[in-house]
Amino acid sequence: MAKSTKKRKKRRIRYDRILILIVSFILLIALFIGAIRFVMKLIIPSKSNSEETITEVSSSKKENKPIDENTISLVAVGDNLIHETVYLDAQQADGSYDFKKMYSHIQDKVKQADIAFINQETVLGGTELGLTGYPTFNSPTEIAQNLEDVGFNLANLASNHCLDEHETGIINELEAFDQTNIVVDGVYDSQTRFDTIPTFDVKGVTFSFLAYTYGTNGVIPPNSYNVSYFDEEQIIEDVERAKEMSDVVIVSAHWGDENTFAPNSFQEEYAQLFADLGVDLVIGTHPHTIQPIEWIEGENGNKTLVAYSLGNFLGGMLTTDNAIGGMFCVDFKKNGDSVSIENVEWKPTIIHFEGDQDDILNSRCNYATYFVSDYSAELAKNHVLNGYDGNVVSLDYINEVTNDVIDSQYLK
Repeated sequence: MAKSTKKRKKRRIRYDRILILIVSFILLIALFIGAIRFVMKLIIPSKSNSEETITEVSSSKKENKPIDENTISLVAVGDNLIHETVYLDAQQADGSYDFKKMYSHIQDKVKQADIAFINQETVLGGTELGLTGYPTFNSPTEIAQNLEDVGFNLANLASNHCLDEHETGIINELEAFDQTNIVVDGVYDSQTRFDTIPTFDVKGVTFSFLAYTYGTNGVIPPNSYNVSYFDEEQIIEDVERAKEMSDVVIVSAHWGDENTFAPNSFQEEYAQLFADLGVDLVIGTHPHTIQPIEWIEGENGNKTLVAYSLGNFLGGMLTTDNAIGGMFCVDFKKNGDSVSIENVEWKPTIIHFEGDQDDILNSRCNYATYFVSDYSAELAKNHVLNGYDGNVVSLDYINEVTNDVIDSQYLK
């Protein structure tokens, strides 16, 4: 019995030593892993620390370039008029269409604005309906995405050409714009859409957008809801509803006589109606030439800002007057519960294109819109319209027309 007990004691001692060695080894591994983790934390910040760093960097950048939360900037340009020469110039090798290069010289200003408006003069029915130019237009649907890429986020679709491809053209156009974040008004594919007033929020201010056209070149829509026409009763109802749901009401007005530099009586009468109803801003399009900016007093003493016509923004019309346009710029200023319009400015633009004067309707012309401030005498000299059918394209002539039409207080 005594020998057996000693043997058990010896075995127990050996087992104890082995157990101590195993525990010690585990502790050493644990200490080693802990040391590695500690070092790694010093070198690589955790996910939460990384996110906090990004936030701080972002905040620092905002401090360097402060955002004025009380100011909302708007820019507006006129007619995106897609003649055959324009879409042929935009055609790519694979048969698709890309117009972005034509807008490249003005896109920085567009992208900087909180709200950027354009008048889509020609319907985007797409290639399935057959592309066409003047006088019955049908344009590529790619334009919708191109406009968003350039920075536009507000578009009028109510024009005298919006029914050039009848209801199918409107349906295709709306499908194209529905793939973007651009707010549109003026044409509709249902009564529900017609009855819905587009609204959008910017920096805590709610805007409503309404659009109307004087006509559709004699084409009658198949449904009463397809196009928004000038109609006093409808306008009164729309504006009253818009004012109930928004802080600012913007109206796009497709009106006026083509190739004229002054508003006609129709424009003046409806401008006064918009003012009497309390509309804040009216953006005019259609004449294909520029027309004045005017503040109009409403019956309640309010002031409505009206830009009667912004001229052409892009297009292939064959006179210098039709190539001269403007970017209309304003700031909406928040002051408590009220919003005012300030810093009204007109930035002259010019549509530049080159080509063969003897075959001007068929040549690829390298269309591009420039700010006149960035345009050069050399470019003007090379403009295909310079000398064509008595046209003069020069900085002097562009500035002369602009100064004759636009009040100098807005030319900064």
